[in-house]
Amino acid sequence: MPKSLRRRSRLGKYVLDKRLGEGAYGQVWKARDTVQGSDIALKVVFPTLVQEMGEKMVVREARIASSLQHPNVLPILNADFVEGHFVMATPLAQTSLDAYRPATRSPKTALGILRDVAAGLAHAHERGVLHRDVKPHNILVTEDGRGMIADFGFARLAEDATLTQCGTLGYMAPEQAYGKPAKASDVFGWGLVAYELLTGAIPSWPFEWPLTRHAKFAKRTPAAFAPVIQRAITFNPRERYEDGGALLEAIDEAYRATNERRRQEKLPTPQSLLASTFAEFHGARLGMRYACRKCGGALGEAMKSCPWCGAKDHSFREVSGFPLVCPSCERGVRAEWMACGWCGTKLAGNGHPPPPDPRAARRCATGGCGGELRLFMRYCPRCTKKERRSWRAPGLKDRCPRCEGPVHADYFAHCPWCGINL
Repeated sequence: MPKSLRRRSRLGKYVLDKRLGEGAYGQVWKARDTVQGSDIALKVVFPTLVQEMGEKMVVREARIASSLQHPNVLPILNADFVEGHFVMATPLAQTSLDAYRPATRSPKTALGILRDVAAGLAHAHERGVLHRDVKPHNILVTEDGRGMIADFGFARLAEDATLTQCGTLGYMAPEQAYGKPAKASDVFGWGLVAYELLTGAIPSWPFEWPLTRHAKFAKRTPAAFAPVIQRAITFNPRERYEDGGALLEAIDEAYRATNERRRQEKLPTPQSLLASTFAEFHGARLGMRYACRKCGGALGEAMKSCPWCGAKDHSFREVSGFPLVCPSCERGVRAEWMACGWCGTKLAGNGHPPPPDPRAARRCATGGCGGELRLFMRYCPRCTKKERRSWRAPGLKDRCPRCEGPVHADYFAHCPWCGINL
């Protein structure tokens, strides 16, 4: 009869310290190896599972896992039957991916760990071993931020993988749910983990593109990586990357394309030189404190279009100096405003008159209003009327031929107020 497990109990040379979790196959404990004098993670397999699978099968599975020697695969230090329990000792990692906050805050960090996981899967698939349960909890992060895929302890050789069905609902490939896991099933799990890290949402059936929170995915994912993740989550396994090796090649190619693009973007162009020169002399007075999402040129919150490349739909949600943002144009607004001064969207206001604005450039011309307008506002935030008077500004000596807004034809390629080519 196997002994019961509790804190400070002993299994051979291991002294159990703290239970870290429990999965489908057993419990994981932080333990002390009294011979080596080191802390390790000890996976203790459920005795009922050993009885169900048989000791020979359990040993065989452990031997398969022990054969994987790779920097991105959690190694098995020892596996043995101890006092009625089958145990596997592994290095003690810092945390699992589902609790590693830097990966959700930084796409760069997330992609680095995902690349590590793909490398670990490529190593296993090359040796005919499937994981069959790729999920954040089975991905560990070391102190130096390296990703390691764990829990290969009961993966089977690819040719025997159809004998049992395992995995975690939510991260399981469609074909695996029908008892036909393959190497492409691990790729599918990788894709779901990638999408969740970048968006905070797990895609669900029928996995048709665009998936939930696609706008966030497109915003946070470098352009070269988006098609890699999309292909990994493809419903039909024949249309996915066939294994971890093919996935890893695609990721590395995406890194090369991204690095080349960044290198090209850093090279000065006539447009970037014009933008930087203009910003140096006039940017501060025109409030051009932000960078265009497309070309990186300086632009102001009041501008509808980038004066350098014409890009529109800029969001100032995270950077605006205002306390709130307009739900339509995502530019800054105040709680007292009845309308967005930039796009005219009607706002509820809080019933209080707006306090004096130290940055106001003029007052509303509507009789009896007296609302204050900042430079380049197109609507009065108090009475909601459209501002008909044109603006003038230092540094902008010309007029747009369509909207008559102030521009500088020697520098601007596009009108920042209506977007036309100049």
